Amino acid sequence: MKTLQTSLFLAFIAPVTFPVYADQPLDQVSVTTGQGIQAENVYSQPKSFTNNSQTFKREDFQKLPITNAYEMLDYATGAFIQTQGRKSPYFASIRAGSNLGIIIDGAFLPPPAASKVLMQLPVSAIESMKIVRDASALNLGPLTSIIGPMTSSRTEGFIVIKTLSAFKQPKSELHAKVGTYEQLEVDGTTAYQFNDKVAGRLVLAHQQKQGPDDYYNDYQRNVGLWKLEGFHDQFDWQINFFHNDGEQSLQRGLATSGVSDAKWKYDPVSVRMINAQAGYYWDSNNTTAVRFAHSQSDADLNQYSHSNPMAYKLEVTEENFSNFDLSHAIQSEWFEGENLLRFGYNWMHYDNPTGMLYYPGFAREEQIHSLYLQNEFQRDVWSMDFGLRSDTRQIDKGYEQIGKQRRIIENVELDSLITAAFGGSYQFSQNDLLSLRTLYTEQQPVSVYTSNNEQLQQEQRIRSELGWNHQWFQNSTGRLETTITAFHEKLKNGAYVASQIPDPEEADSFINVYDNASWRNRGMELEIKGRMAEFGYELALSKVKPGDTPSGVMNVPERLIKARLYYNTPSWQFDLGARSMSDYLSANKAGSGIAGDFVTYDAAIGYKTKSDDLNHHWLFSIKNLTDKKYETIYGFPSEGINYGVDYRVQF
Repeated sequence: MKTLQTSLFLAFIAPVTFPVYADQPLDQVSVTTGQGIQAENVYSQPKSFTNNSQTFKREDFQKLPITNAYEMLDYATGAFIQTQGRKSPYFASIRAGSNLGIIIDGAFLPPPAASKVLMQLPVSAIESMKIVRDASALNLGPLTSIIGPMTSSRTEGFIVIKTLSAFKQPKSELHAKVGTYEQLEVDGTTAYQFNDKVAGRLVLAHQQKQGPDDYYNDYQRNVGLWKLEGFHDQFDWQINFFHNDGEQSLQRGLATSGVSDAKWKYDPVSVRMINAQAGYYWDSNNTTAVRFAHSQSDADLNQYSHSNPMAYKLEVTEENFSNFDLSHAIQSEWFEGENLLRFGYNWMHYDNPTGMLYYPGFAREEQIHSLYLQNEFQRDVWSMDFGLRSDTRQIDKGYEQIGKQRRIIENVELDSLITAAFGGSYQFSQNDLLSLRTLYTEQQPVSVYTSNNEQLQQEQRIRSELGWNHQWFQNSTGRLETTITAFHEKLKNGAYVASQIPDPEEADSFINVYDNASWRNRGMELEIKGRMAEFGYELALSKVKPGDTPSGVMNVPERLIKARLYYNTPSWQFDLGARSMSDYLSANKAGSGIAGDFVTYDAAIGYKTKSDDLNHHWLFSIKNLTDKKYETIYGFPSEGINYGVDYRVQF
């Protein structure tokens, strides 16, 4: 039946996805919108973010053996990706912080849905992915998680993805990949321009892989993305619809994982997301932007046993998430400089009547109301910006659970998380840019159990970073630049679970006892990028040192090294990538053990040619060259070496 479904999908995708419209030459389209502030600039970051942001373009995804956004993120400076686990195949963190804001085409996604979309979105549909390694981008999203503990759950950075515009090349593209363990990917995209102001794009994909024997990590899914957008003299707009249907087995762990007998599979799993955004240009100095998104994620987790064929349990998950954002930008000239003021309102609502991830059966519903303001002033070689944000989170239905504790929460409004940020940049020479950013947050923990029922002290966080970018040389034959960033974070009176006591109202259940403690996190990042003729190289070193944490445990790698060496000509491309990670303590159901401590290499050779107005691109790749079975989560080894062949043709 699965083979028949796949054949029907491929038969459908072939005729509808790649027509060539000779009368619609997208490469000749020139899109002009209203004068002044573009809608996307309403949500852009000040210049002081230059040294702590990184952007991957579409061509980057096509040069390495990358199958999804998470694998590309694994090459980002300071990003730590954990693969496999019990209920979610990927976890991402930046600078030792695991709470990241994920935004796709303006749609902010909650953590469970975000992991599914990033894993399934075809890389052919991605135009760019920007990683913001700092939480002080106040106009991007809330600085507290929509889903998290009763105490503050601080956002540590943002990942912003833009899918391919209908107005941009390629107009039509077909891509196919075959790889190790019966991997097969077929996807295609086509764009149609209705007139000089409105265009649409369609992306369809089928993805499947069997995985190694005894891993039980097979998957197959059908994915679609529909996009319609328009650019007019005084306004622009965009509507996107994403859907996915498929099935995903969860990797079997080793005996050390504590879940080696679990034979779990999401079947079916589906994601639906619709989002719309628009910008209205009142005049050259005033722009209003609005965004709305709604996502729905449904999954049936079938829980079997490897040792007991009769064992079976079904766990159903349904989650709905809505997000609305209204923002306005005002541009003006002050003191021979340019000033850009951005302010707005953001609302988020999460509803899961069935329970999520590790807490099935406990309904979760909550919302966040936010107000934010960010102002930036630029003059000549320097800039200065400041911002304020208030995030008020209300839990309508929920629970807190650590260990066996299950404590129901209803109608609790947490104290507002107040954030103030300041930044500045100084171009003290043509080749040197200094940047400074400082963030301050405060929040009062409420409705948590403490020893002697004493009120916890107000939690305060101060985070600062200093960056320096230097262009050593740049000419027609090559370039070399370095970026050094140092950061320091101090959390004063941070709330944490200090102990547990038996719950008098529920047998075999426990209540978390909270207390205050202060600790620090500090680190540095070094980036080197260069090119000499056809050769290029990139090196990123990240080091973090969380100190004096209440548990005293280091559960993220202190050192991450990412490197790329590439060679490009009009016809040939060669890419060699390397990643190194220090060891760290990783916990699972059975306990904890050492993960990380590995070096792995990826390689790819590409060849481009053109015939009959068609652009052909072949890519031969090897992932994990040394066949290491490294672990990023204790008890769940990687697949080892993977071979792949990609072919794409552009019309």
